[in-house]
Amino acid sequence: MKSILSLITWIIFLIGVISCNVYSPLNSNNSDLDKLEEAQKCLKDLNYNCAITQYQGIKDSDLKEQKLCQVYLTKGGVTLNTLINTISKNSSKMLGDLSKTFIPWTSQKLNDLELAKTHCVSFAETSKSGDQGVLLKTIAVFSDCAIRMARTEIFRATTEAQGCAIASSTTNGTLEVGDIGQSNGVIDSDNPGMCQSDVLACQADLGSLIEADLNNGGFPDLAGAIHLLPDGITSSSTTTIRAALRTTL
Repeated sequence: MKSILSLITWIIFLIGVISCNVYSPLNSNNSDLDKLEEAQKCLKDLNYNCAITQYQGIKDSDLKEQKLCQVYLTKGGVTLNTLINTISKNSSKMLGDLSKTFIPWTSQKLNDLELAKTHCVSFAETSKSGDQGVLLKTIAVFSDCAIRMARTEIFRATTEAQGCAIASSTTNGTLEVGDIGQSNGVIDSDNPGMCQSDVLACQADLGSLIEADLNNGGFPDLAGAIHLLPDGITSSSTTTIRAALRTTL
């Protein structure tokens, strides 16, 4: 099984958005290689949109999904430091610690991480992805839930029917358990909390993770973090899910 050091090495490889092509052979005219090289130039300037444009032109669909997965994760704020200090740790607080790294929350981060999840899940479903696909999907799914938890520092709902864009009257730049909801997960006008659609997104995200896939892929620490998630986190009740999410902070 992969040690923490080995896991970090994998993270550096995967999230560093390196330009090496793991698929062979490339198109005979090297057009995909050209796209990779141009994207790497963009990344050296931290121009993620430029890199995304290059990756979108890649003809190898599996490689395209892998690269878009990686660049959207990085653009959304999933940095190497974030991964080393949160996702690589086998802890019941991993999800909450990850959500705190996305403060201050922005709609751009949410959009980037939603796209990251789309491309990472797509890449994980390909026959070529192997352990890389398992790892990238796990990082993307955790990040998608975490960014939604982070949104509650700024936007909270007072009813289950209310949307996710109601600005909170009390915000201090710190994500706290009360931002998610009351200890029983109930939200009301006096105790606003995480909106229903974000709660259900977390339920779907975390319910899609398979502990055995991570163990089989050699990532026991990540598998352990999934095992330590509170039982209520995949409940059909939004109040139960909120209460469970609170415990990760």
